[in-house]
Amino acid sequence: MKIFIVDDDHEVIEVMKAVLESNGHEVSSNVSGSRAVSDIMAMRPDCVITDLMMAALDGLDLCEEIRQKKELDKTKIVMVSAREAEHWKEKAVARGAVGYITKPIDPATFTEQLMAIVESAR
Repeated sequence: MKIFIVDDDHEVIEVMKAVLESNGHEVSSNVSGSRAVSDIMAMRPDCVITDLMMAALDGLDLCEEIRQKKELDKTKIVMVSAREAEHWKEKAVARGAVGYITKPIDPATFTEQLMAIVESAR
């Protein structure tokens, strides 16, 4: 699966990338939501994992931008955030995400959790 990660924390990206690549996925990333849009358009990933809280363009706005691109209509978006309140999960889904994973991620179960969300959204 082709996966694109957007998170303003380099360490979080590195952990997710290492876990996903070790499970056979092709992974690209960017630390800026606003700069990631063109990279996502070029890659046309199967899944975008985005942090909720980022400067300039946050995860909710990124969801909306991706959903406005006809070429990305099949791309699944999964929000990842330390925010646990249910209303954040509802906002993410309302803006186009298919699922929500709470940080900190567990490297032992992250890929399985992500794949379950993506599969259930097909």
